[in-house]
Amino acid sequence: MPLPPDIHRLLPAFLSAAQNDNFSAAARKLGVTPAAISKNIRVLEEKLSLRLFARNTHSVVLTDEGKALLQEVEPLWRALSSTLENAASSNRQPSGSVRVSAIPGFAQQQLIPLLPNFLAQYPELNLDLALDARVVNLVAEGFDVGIGNRVDPDSRLIARQLRPMRTMYAASADYLSQHPPLNTPQDLVHHSCLLHRNASTNQIIKWDLADSVPQGELSGRVVSTRPESLISSAINGLGVVGVAGWYIEPHLKSGALVPVLEDFWTAGVPLWLYYSSADLPPRVRVWVDFILEHFQP
Repeated sequence: MPLPPDIHRLLPAFLSAAQNDNFSAAARKLGVTPAAISKNIRVLEEKLSLRLFARNTHSVVLTDEGKALLQEVEPLWRALSSTLENAASSNRQPSGSVRVSAIPGFAQQQLIPLLPNFLAQYPELNLDLALDARVVNLVAEGFDVGIGNRVDPDSRLIARQLRPMRTMYAASADYLSQHPPLNTPQDLVHHSCLLHRNASTNQIIKWDLADSVPQGELSGRVVSTRPESLISSAINGLGVVGVAGWYIEPHLKSGALVPVLEDFWTAGVPLWLYYSSADLPPRVRVWVDFILEHFQP
């Protein structure tokens, strides 16, 4: 059966609603009304003789037929959009907005200081940064690029490894002068450990040291979801801190903190750059190239 000639007009509503599981969110993304989204999807269902969404008072959910259509159509639509954008941009500077999801510490400490150079080089580009310590569904949430060590599993994503996220350990000189020596990780049971709680899982983040660490025996009087507050606590003599190196390094250089257990620090966990296709539009390609230039191992 030949496709209806106006099928292209109806697909954006379907794709946006499928990605957001909500007609109102889809409407905001496309700049139309929820009624327009609902109408276009209803017309598409009639033309295809398929029920694409199961609707109730509070939400819409893809049917099996809708999921099958999304799986087939979404990569083709992205490829078409990218091709058209590349053609339109071939003779001019990259322009538009790049939506980026990045873990907060990396973005604040490593990435944002580099933005003036990038934005000066590409004056017609804007960056939309979402800095959340959570697992992100890159495609469904409409991000162009993700930077972190966890995203929702998706075979469509391309992952490029960046420099590892290394944990460093430190305390103030005053604290160390008043407490037992710290020669091995086992000595931590005699110290106040400033512990980092993952805000999204509510779990204490384990300390990553090369020798066995008695994780269950580590304790301290300060636990926080914010690494910056743990750094401040360490500077004020409240204990030993272990967080990503980009938080600690400036305070090691200033002398506010002293490194501990350096012989047991590990190489760290991988940090990744994620994006959805090798055929990127110019606005995204220049951002990906910029990140790789500065942060590849």
